[in-house]
Amino acid sequence: MSNSSDNTIQPAENDDQRESTTATDENEVVQMVDQLIRSKRITYSQYQSLSKMVLADGTVDEQERCQINRLFDAIQSGFIRIVE
Repeated sequence: MSNSSDNTIQPAENDDQRESTTATDENEVVQMVDQLIRSKRITYSQYQSLSKMVLADGTVDEQERCQINRLFDAIQSGFIRIVE
């Protein structure tokens, strides 16, 4: 009897694909923050969606950090209301 194992090699994700995915995620974060600022309000479910987008890759990069700060500044200044 021989043990056969699956030696299938999965193609590695190349840098272009990774950068494209990251850029798309960042654009989604920017778009969502822009939409929240335009609407002047944020719901708990929108907050959860934004959190999932930002943390999807396990890290928070500089652009995401800037967008989060932009949103928090708008909330703190009263420009955006937190609604149910």
